[in-house]
Amino acid sequence: MLLLVVLVFLGRARQYSIELKNQHTQEHLIELVNLLQHSHAQLLELQHYERIGKDLQGLLQFETVFLEKEIKKKNLKHQKHHNKKEEKHKKRHHKQMIINEALMDVIPLTHEEKGVFENSGSLLPIDFEIEQQMEHQGQKLVSAERIQSGTYIADVPLTNIANTMFIGELKIGSAKGKNTFDVIFDTGSALTCIASEQCKDIGCQKSKRYNRAESKSFNEIGKQVEIVFGSGTLKGLINREEISVDGLNLKDALFIEVTQQIGDAFHEGEFDGIVGLGYPHMTGVPTLFDYMMKQHKLHQNLFTFHLNRQTGNSGSKLIFGGSDDSQIKGQWVYHKVHQQFYWSIMAEEIRVGNKNTGICSHQHKCKMVVDTGTTLLTGPTKDVRTLLSMIRVEPKCQNFPSMPDITFVIDGRNYVLQPKEYILTITQSGVESPYQHSSMDQIVGCAGTIFPLDLPAKQGPLWILGDVFITKYSAKFDRENNRVGLALNKNV
Repeated sequence: MLLLVVLVFLGRARQYSIELKNQHTQEHLIELVNLLQHSHAQLLELQHYERIGKDLQGLLQFETVFLEKEIKKKNLKHQKHHNKKEEKHKKRHHKQMIINEALMDVIPLTHEEKGVFENSGSLLPIDFEIEQQMEHQGQKLVSAERIQSGTYIADVPLTNIANTMFIGELKIGSAKGKNTFDVIFDTGSALTCIASEQCKDIGCQKSKRYNRAESKSFNEIGKQVEIVFGSGTLKGLINREEISVDGLNLKDALFIEVTQQIGDAFHEGEFDGIVGLGYPHMTGVPTLFDYMMKQHKLHQNLFTFHLNRQTGNSGSKLIFGGSDDSQIKGQWVYHKVHQQFYWSIMAEEIRVGNKNTGICSHQHKCKMVVDTGTTLLTGPTKDVRTLLSMIRVEPKCQNFPSMPDITFVIDGRNYVLQPKEYILTITQSGVESPYQHSSMDQIVGCAGTIFPLDLPAKQGPLWILGDVFITKYSAKFDRENNRVGLALNKNV
């Protein structure tokens, strides 16, 4: 997962709102809308915005929040404070800890594992940024389907948690009945991380934890690592284990046994782990998908996400080795990967309605990362400011009927998001789409699901097309041909 520095929840209730199932989820969704409104007001240099609060009876209502006039000065002060904290944090690091550097130099890789990087360009340092605020919901996998050639097409059902995340099952180790974990399959990162029995932090205590002592297939390396995400830090040990995805067994695969979680996002979330499906150059070690390819397990060296906006167990799936073309409308359109690090493709134009925003051009294309581990759309601050100034979301979506579409033009193809797909609303009775609402006064919160994010020059500037985009356009990640296929989801 590629980002985030914030608590990220998005959601649904028909078209693109959230089905609120409990108070905990509702509070985080309200927090997200408030966060989006605040950041958008700052970007547009407004004097105030309407924050969602509660009256004495607990009903949701607007509270006017006035912004500081000298926004730039405030941001500068915050940046200086952040830099000082970062310096102190760096000084505390243990000298033998591997921190944000290629692991290839310090992890004993087999000859076959090293072969993953042949003819694939130079390695780059780890740079993980991730958003992880999630709820936990179990789900069983269907059996793997064997095709005539004897290779697998693995079909992994995904549970949609209020359109905030999509969770599937992964088995690690040999301890039957104790080795199944709920994970997020993330195209924006490249390591497999699972909470360890050794981890005593709050986030780990809420998760199901891996116990090496109960597994006969555990193979110790014991190299200590630290991974810095946008929402916190993970510390752990790199080891080897047998990992299984829908009956597809991978022996002696590298994974991180997480022994410490630092950061509110990890503490709040109820999840067991992350499976990174980005390019191995992000870390310098093979990804889980690399093991599938090297062990010749798959019918094709690609995987496909078909994400459904209906929450729960409603048809969302991840397919290793193929795709389910009954889940799409029309044909797949393929776009070459710009750089084998993130799954990035290039856009030559972003439109708001019929107007070209001028953010991208044929001469200066925008890097677009298709990231299943990010909920929102994100982009460079100055570009998001331009986009928001052209959309102008009213606090209660009063202008919803006249709001424009957002179109990403990629290799001459138009990928359109309508307001009902990029606007998040909260009402007194829950969350509903303003498109379906007859009474605008019931809406107590409304925000565009677009967040500013500036990445270091090595990776940025770039846009992230998160689940807001992928729930409309199914995404096929083709490692054999280094391309991303996009197709309209049939359920849209």
